[in-house]
Amino acid sequence: MVVIIQQPTFCFAKKYTTAEILNDEARAQSFQDEFLKSEANYFEACHDPRSGLVYDGVNLNAQTGQVESPRNWSAPSKECLDLGLCIKALKGDPKAVEVVGRGDAAAAKQAALQLLEKKMAAYQEFQQQNPGYAGFLPWYHIHSDKVVPDGDWVGKIPGLDNGEWMWTMLTAEKALREAGAEQLAGKYQAYNQMLMDNVARVFYDPKGVACRGDVRIQNPSDPNTGYEALHPGAFMTGEHGVHEGCMLIHYLSLFGKGLPDGAVDQIWDDIRMKRVETKHGSTWQGFWGSAHESWAYLFLPFRDHKGYRDLFRIREEVRVNNAVQRGYPGLATSTNGPRGGYLSDAGIEGVGSQPVHSNDTFAVYGCFPLLLEFAQKTGPGHFGLAWLHNMLTAPRMQGPMGAGESASNDGEAFSPMKTTDGTHPMLLGMMGGLEAETTAVLKEKGVYDQFMARIDSEYRETFGSKPLREPKGFVAPRAHVSSQHLGEYLTAR
Repeated sequence: MVVIIQQPTFCFAKKYTTAEILNDEARAQSFQDEFLKSEANYFEACHDPRSGLVYDGVNLNAQTGQVESPRNWSAPSKECLDLGLCIKALKGDPKAVEVVGRGDAAAAKQAALQLLEKKMAAYQEFQQQNPGYAGFLPWYHIHSDKVVPDGDWVGKIPGLDNGEWMWTMLTAEKALREAGAEQLAGKYQAYNQMLMDNVARVFYDPKGVACRGDVRIQNPSDPNTGYEALHPGAFMTGEHGVHEGCMLIHYLSLFGKGLPDGAVDQIWDDIRMKRVETKHGSTWQGFWGSAHESWAYLFLPFRDHKGYRDLFRIREEVRVNNAVQRGYPGLATSTNGPRGGYLSDAGIEGVGSQPVHSNDTFAVYGCFPLLLEFAQKTGPGHFGLAWLHNMLTAPRMQGPMGAGESASNDGEAFSPMKTTDGTHPMLLGMMGGLEAETTAVLKEKGVYDQFMARIDSEYRETFGSKPLREPKGFVAPRAHVSSQHLGEYLTAR
């Protein structure tokens, strides 16, 4: 038999140019449609068949890009993203329908309902076996017959991850009720009530008058156990409450039961953004400036506030201007490294409290905030799609499972895996995130004005004294990744 190697059909990005995407609305829409269709294979492969829980991701064959094995561990932060796609599918979002139902709205809704049913059963099962977790989830391993805490997280609860997940649990409950799935919505309502009843007991530290970061469970088998900060003084203060951590603090502030008078104000008194002036505009101080530090914008309606809306836009202008100035073909972001290991220290030079050393790489999901910024744009000038396109044209950044994970700027290395963290944020960004859905939940529960007042106070505390500086707009990528080293994935026909 003769094996003929052809250009893979999944390399559709090379049919388009940056100029077409920025200037031709029809071509930009065509590119986006092809991208969404290409992600359906991963969505089908990334769930545990029994529990419906989303995997961390899948390991890929380095030559063909086909799935070799599931990365069968996960965390509530990954469930947060997956719940988001299910919610969008339930609501009939056309982009979610492409990913979840391959273009069939009825199939997408049914798939989402089945996953949400399985997930709830898995959450309930885990809590029955581990009552000391009080409804919250650790990092865990997914086995064929059960879900167990990851070895490093036995008897521990991660604050960041649960803070993200709890918000999508609320939006899932509302979406299920609106979809007519009353019985399942009731199960989510009961579970959400448990989280609300327990969030202060688990995460509020009465001695420190602060929100705990990670929590140690004194006895995971006892539903009446006590809780303490994993490390002394390990609280959500300073910058830790500014990025993803703010999701937990907002949840605790709005829904925590039994908090002492004045405790919420004291918690927020220890959290403050820091203003940073860069050559490209005003922004807030990040940790590394990685795109994932803007995770909360996918879920909470910060952009209902004009100041936060401007901050978010300028941050992305800073991100792309910095990348172009430094000759980067993509956006450096914390990711699974193309040469192995996890690269945390990647982001935007000059905006973080920590130095970055890994900006010789890019992660495709680094464009998700840009995709969110331009999600409602219908005309020319979609810079989110332009940066996504440029990264997808790099060798092995497209495969049979969709977009790639990460690669080196020189084109010599790539990461042979695909993860939920590296995939779902882009999809949710294209769909406009869950801002509108969360706004509806906040209003339904009568706390929207309280949320808006809090973020207005936080904004004015740091940025209220003078206007934001925005000397430049968005720019398109100019550098490209060399294809002379790797080539594309191989396909046999």
